[in-house]
Amino acid sequence: MKIRISITLAAAFTAGIALVPMSAKAICQQQIYADYSFTDGANTLILGRPNITAPFAYQASTTNPVISSLIFAAVAHRSPVFIVGDAASCPTPPTTVPAAGMQLSIGNILQIFQYP
Repeated sequence: MKIRISITLAAAFTAGIALVPMSAKAICQQQIYADYSFTDGANTLILGRPNITAPFAYQASTTNPVISSLIFAAVAHRSPVFIVGDAASCPTPPTTVPAAGMQLSIGNILQIFQYP
């Protein structure tokens, strides 16, 4: 009897999972050196390169004031940060020399980690 109940519960749970729509949010993760930041009072933008010689930069934005404060501190100290963004697809670095000032978007910042 216990086995039948267990099997019935497992089948019901599996069927329920199949019917519930799952989130298909993509994420993009990049480690960059915080070079520049900009704010208009509501949105904050961070620009940074993956290394000192890269001819392109990654950009990400946020409306969260706590994340904005961390961004400004990282830029002030030129600290590396690890950003998790919500870009639909993570941009890949160009294989040829890009135009000066090329920016690849990481999307809106979901999480950010500052290294010492």
